[in-house]
Amino acid sequence: MSIIKEIKENYKGLFADKAYESGSVILYLDSHYVSEPTRTSIQVGNQHIESKKGGYMNHHCDPNTKIVMPNFTMPFVSAIKEIEVGEELTFDYETTEEKLSSPFKCDCHGKWIKGYK
Repeated sequence: MSIIKEIKENYKGLFADKAYESGSVILYLDSHYVSEPTRTSIQVGNQHIESKKGGYMNHHCDPNTKIVMPNFTMPFVSAIKEIEVGEELTFDYETTEEKLSSPFKCDCHGKWIKGYK
C-alpha cells in the first residue's frame, strides 16, 4: 500500500508505507477512465485513468516506479528499483503522457515537462 502526505502547502505526494523490491507491484490503477487528460490522470494507452492514489504520484526524471499497461488486465504501478519505507513514489510523466493538461517546469533540472509528443 501507500500513503498520501502533504509535501508543502497545497502540494501532496504518494509515499511508500513499506519497502519494495524492484519489480514489485505497488498499486493497481483501478478507478474510472476520463476522455481528456487532467492534472491528476494517468494515461493508459489512448485513455486517461483517474486513480484515487495514483493521482498523487509526482514526476521525477529518475523515478522509482513505472506504469505497466498489460494486455487484458488492470494497469499497475511497479517498482523499478528498491524503495525504502517513507520514500516518495514517482514516475516519469513523459513515459506515459502524450500531452499534459498542465505542463510544468521540472524540479529535477528545470526542463519543461509537456508530454512525449
